Amino acid sequence: MDRMKAEVTRVALIGDIVESRRAGDRQELHDTVAEVLDRVNRDHPVVDPAVITLGDEFQGVYATLGDALTAAFHIRARLRPHDVRFGLGRGAIQVLDRERGIHDGPAYWAARDAIEDAAATAGKAALRTTRTIFRSPEDPPAQLVAVNAALLTLDQVLGALSPGSWRILAGRLSGLTQKDIAEREGITPSAVSQRVRGDGIGVAMEAMRMLGELP
Repeated sequence: MDRMKAEVTRVALIGDIVESRRAGDRQELHDTVAEVLDRVNRDHPVVDPAVITLGDEFQGVYATLGDALTAAFHIRARLRPHDVRFGLGRGAIQVLDRERGIHDGPAYWAARDAIEDAAATAGKAALRTTRTIFRSPEDPPAQLVAVNAALLTLDQVLGALSPGSWRILAGRLSGLTQKDIAEREGITPSAVSQRVRGDGIGVAMEAMRMLGELP
């Protein structure tokens, strides 16, 4: 009975920095990741805050798939120009050591499979922009296909963004107005608006909003 009480169905998120070994200053990268995780943990719903677990890898636990994806989108935007890969898994999570925050269970196993799948899929030339995959033994197969098709398409849009467009996207996700972003970028608000429409930033934001509402 105690063991059953310790198991709860959640969504686990595992992330890591793509090609992190190329980072010139590893300490600076570590500090940046920690700072971004702290900010996203404060700003968005989370069950167990995302924290660095080993090297450049981090993990967090969320009540819904939408919450986990929203965290992933904001982490990815805030960490640019570093690129990030994510694996998400839904399932039971068992608390092995509450004081030390050590967890295990199907959600983590599914998230681990997902991030490994994301890395393998990105190794294919036609799918090289793949960064996010969701796995779940509990969700209907058709729903898994639909979610991953949406993530694959969103990753393609994000993978085509220029550094400037990424900054605009990050600014919009942070709540900045087009005027604020224009002043920061040294361009006109009209130019920001054109980039939002022409570069797919608006489409990406709407897809993120819709995916963020998933149960």
